[in-house]
Amino acid sequence: MFKLSKHPGNPIIAPRSTCGWEVNGTFNPGAILHDGKVHLLYRGVDENLISRLGYARITDGSQVVDRETTPVLEPSTEWEELGCEDPRITSFEGQFLITYTAYSKRGPRIALASTNDFTQFEKYGLVGPDRHDKDCVIFPERIDGKIAMLHRLESRVQIAYFDDLDALVDSGKYWEEYLTNLKAHEIMRSISDWEESKIGIGPTPLKTPRGWLVIYHGVSADRIYRAGAILLDLKDPRNILARTQQPILEPEAPFEKRGIVANVVFPDGAVVEGKRLSVYYGGADRVCCVAFAPVEEFLNELEKVFKT
Repeated sequence: MFKLSKHPGNPIIAPRSTCGWEVNGTFNPGAILHDGKVHLLYRGVDENLISRLGYARITDGSQVVDRETTPVLEPSTEWEELGCEDPRITSFEGQFLITYTAYSKRGPRIALASTNDFTQFEKYGLVGPDRHDKDCVIFPERIDGKIAMLHRLESRVQIAYFDDLDALVDSGKYWEEYLTNLKAHEIMRSISDWEESKIGIGPTPLKTPRGWLVIYHGVSADRIYRAGAILLDLKDPRNILARTQQPILEPEAPFEKRGIVANVVFPDGAVVEGKRLSVYYGGADRVCCVAFAPVEEFLNELEKVFKT
């Protein structure tokens, strides 16, 4: 299988000793392309392993031209007492929606925020079921008139649909019915050895003429995190058109093999600039990195692999 080509200048973002809120790690960056620049929200970890979200702006795919010295999103509720983690960014109907993991003593939950300028943010609170849930992304446009969301319960990927943002924010009763038949909402589960322990969606789906391109991560039985890709039907993303059988990204460099958590590549952001696909990922829960591929060549290779 065609693999992503890692940037030789990785890592592109590393912890700063002068910023206590990220002194222990800067990783798992969500990304969005806007006005010709890539905007990143990454996870910063302090000495107590509490996570906050930081902001950086990228040009030329890998050059950091602006980076805030203070976090732009940090814990403010009991659901976030142990951190705000792993952001994904979606440009949706005139604003940027940020899904992230709110972590507390009760475990991980899905949370939602929004911004128009990456300076001011509004939090909406928890938007998922009251169960361990992670790896949430919102599609950048409506599917059959509804907001579509991918997330992970019980180590499998499900899809959920909402009439509007109000329904997503106030979705308690929706999830009660949803959980009574969870299998009906499942679109993806582990099928290969390199992902046999669990899988989870990475960056926000990218719309292409061939389908929704979605990068995901998989974890093997020996706890190595790698990445793969799927192609979803544009009109019905429950239908997987193609899926990689081998990983397209895996830990190789020292900063991907040694860190807070060893042997991890964790993609959280992806953009298409011209003919290039850029995938932003965390290395060993310590640093931010990027890998590239010619998008047409990547899609051609992906389409050769049919659903298993």
